[in-house]
Amino acid sequence: MLLSQTQSQQTSTQIYSIKIVLIGEFLKHRSFNGANKALPVLASSLVNAGFRQVLQLDLERLDLRVDDVLKEIINADLIIFAGCLTTQWPEIDDHSSKIFAELQKYDRKNVPILVGGYATKSVEDIARITPWITAFCDGEGEESIIEIAHTVARGTFYQEMEHLPGLCFITDDVKFHRTIATRVNNFDDIDQSFGLVHVPQVHDMDIFKSSDGRQLKTAQIFTQRGCPWGCGFCNKSSESNSVIRLSEASLRRQLRQLKKHGYEAIYLDVDTFTVHEQAAKREAEILKEEGFFWGSNTRIDKINYEQMRYLAEHNCVYLFFGVEHTLPEVSLANHKFNGSVASQIKQAFDYPAKITRAFQDMNQAGLPSSYFLILGLPKAKLNDKKTEIIGYEPTTYADDIEAIRFGIEKCNPDFLNFNVLRFMPGSMAADTVGDCSYSCVRPSGKQPITAGYFLPRAVKHYGYPQFQEHGVYRLCESVSKYQPITMAMNPQRVYDTICYAMQLINAKIDAGGKATKLFIDRDLIALRLVTQDAQGKYAIAPLEDFANI
Repeated sequence: MLLSQTQSQQTSTQIYSIKIVLIGEFLKHRSFNGANKALPVLASSLVNAGFRQVLQLDLERLDLRVDDVLKEIINADLIIFAGCLTTQWPEIDDHSSKIFAELQKYDRKNVPILVGGYATKSVEDIARITPWITAFCDGEGEESIIEIAHTVARGTFYQEMEHLPGLCFITDDVKFHRTIATRVNNFDDIDQSFGLVHVPQVHDMDIFKSSDGRQLKTAQIFTQRGCPWGCGFCNKSSESNSVIRLSEASLRRQLRQLKKHGYEAIYLDVDTFTVHEQAAKREAEILKEEGFFWGSNTRIDKINYEQMRYLAEHNCVYLFFGVEHTLPEVSLANHKFNGSVASQIKQAFDYPAKITRAFQDMNQAGLPSSYFLILGLPKAKLNDKKTEIIGYEPTTYADDIEAIRFGIEKCNPDFLNFNVLRFMPGSMAADTVGDCSYSCVRPSGKQPITAGYFLPRAVKHYGYPQFQEHGVYRLCESVSKYQPITMAMNPQRVYDTICYAMQLINAKIDAGGKATKLFIDRDLIALRLVTQDAQGKYAIAPLEDFANI
């Protein structure tokens, strides 16, 4: 009996002592700061399950290089690129191949190399030309990673691969095996900042400043998951629309822990903060009680003045609205609203007035506001009675500048930022096969956009079409090479659109109005391609200066 217990304890110790390395990729271009939350979240899940050697290697850290990662993986039992974005495929491809080569040197070719995050959406084309990546983890990972780790510890990972939730890979008979992990219904026990190494240059957000202008140390927390809406350009459009919430006790516990580590500001990284009004109010109360300034995201049609004032009274200093566009036809083509076609048409035509009212309310409530537009979207063509959608077509330059003028003149926002429609796998815009609202602006036409479009090696291998590369696209949020974007845009149109926005901002300042701030890629500012004077007025370099950045 004692021998049996001893053997059982030894087996348990062996299982939980395997070394698991979680890697966070470097994000090459960014307009907004923020942390890779997958690293601490997955590490916390594993440690809660009893795994003792879990190492987080965030390549955003200034003191960490790929060579450091290569040293750490030599004796690893499981390697996971965690929280990866589709736009990071060039870096994932490079670094995963180096890791595989390093493992080969030490005859450790059977160590699983996995990739998780949105980068795994529509990934079959990459999987077929990337044999050194063992598998791709699709779906929420807090529970599935524990099952994966247990099979690695038992030495049965490869035998059990087909039964592991969310694991996608090329089988021995060259078929693509695809599953998606089930939703996590309770994440109260997860420490969302477990072992997080704070990187001020990457994690702190300049929307959080003290009264004397000092930058506040910023953390991100999610208090809910899931979005009831299905906006076609968003990854969430193909996920469950049920909303799962963090308990008040867990939120308060994590806030107190962050306070001990010197954090002063929180960004609630959720889809629609006010989706549940009473829950939002309660979270605002807790954030104030625990001594934090904070901000979050919501929808214009899910908040009113009374709510705004209440949030502002409870230390909210920033709310982000995804306006996307003001034309009703654009909202319809992009599935902004739920309900029947008739209901969606009514909501779309009511939307501009709601936008104006929301921003007026924000200004009155004393909340800084952000006006966000997506350029190059499709728009619906309606019949004469405006009761049916009869087709789709690209938006024009005139459509976009009308939306900009609407925002600057009627909404008077504190911040203005632009995105250009990118086709992100996992979204309706990228995944829908055949003739849909996005076919008229999608580089692949009626064919879906897959992960391979974001990887130069895959683009060349499969002969995928690519958009015209030009540095001016980086005036829009985080757009860089090898990102399939809308066919409605070209370099001249991007440049003219941003110039128009700057002219309106400068004219408003000259008239004694508020200086609206543009969110601009920090590299463009460092290169002085975009400058801002003491009044907040903008100047921009000629288009040709952006060509080769």
